[in-house]
Amino acid sequence: MKEALPVFKSAKLQKQFDEDGFVKMKLFDEQAIKKLRDFYSTVQAEHEAAINEESLYSSVETGNRELLVAIDKVVKEVVMGVVEENFINYQVLISNYLVKASGDGTELFPHQDLLFVDESKGCSFNLWVPLQKTDKSSGNLRVLKGSHKIQPTLRVSPRYPWPFNDLSSKIRGMCTEVETEVGECIILNHAVIHGSSKNLTGEPRVAVILGLCTSGCDIHYHFMPDGNPDRIEKYLMEPDMYYDLGLTGKPSRGKLVEYISHKFEPVKEEAFKKWIKKDNHFSLWDKARLLYFDTKKSN
Repeated sequence: MKEALPVFKSAKLQKQFDEDGFVKMKLFDEQAIKKLRDFYSTVQAEHEAAINEESLYSSVETGNRELLVAIDKVVKEVVMGVVEENFINYQVLISNYLVKASGDGTELFPHQDLLFVDESKGCSFNLWVPLQKTDKSSGNLRVLKGSHKIQPTLRVSPRYPWPFNDLSSKIRGMCTEVETEVGECIILNHAVIHGSSKNLTGEPRVAVILGLCTSGCDIHYHFMPDGNPDRIEKYLMEPDMYYDLGLTGKPSRGKLVEYISHKFEPVKEEAFKKWIKKDNHFSLWDKARLLYFDTKKSN
């Protein structure tokens, strides 16, 4: 299999991204963050109207194409300079705001982001740019290092039976908390398992998301209407087509290339333990705890 093109100009950062599935970088000055924060204040009402049961809401969920185009334009004006300085072999998807409300029920449990490309040939990833400091009390990201390499997954919209659901509680305790200062961002592989802590600050936690993927890769979107895994719609997309997903998540402008059938089989605990044994992110003590003591405790 041909090796995927690097997306970082820095070989050191590329190695870290390949191994961990994410990288934290200080890319933005206070002026850039202020521009993004100030613009959000002009569109805050539209976002808050789209709040969902997880107290997490994004620009895409507004279903407002005009708003999405305006946000995408402003975000790219601010961030593309640093993207060009630090990345290579990429194509840009779209950007939006992602907002976590404040409250006791705002923890985001482990998950993976949607599938955009054939991950045997390239990758897709987000620049996650929080507009304020994040820590365990304000909705920082938590990431299961190296989890993008456990096994390939088909990640469809609007929802699907996630193969790691049965392991979610164990995974939650294995994640690394990734706190950020203002101006720092996290470059996150869409396949890596991640979540975020509760936001208990009394104020929304606002982040900007810019999606990118390896250049030369076709961009695909998978839509599973009515939860039917035997008739998943696979679309060939251009980045601006994501403006038109609407509230249902069904593309109105993508090219339907085929229907596929997929069996969403749960990841077995033994397969997960096998990954833990060979993965180099865990110390010998952590491996013993995860492979033996946790199992003994549950029996």
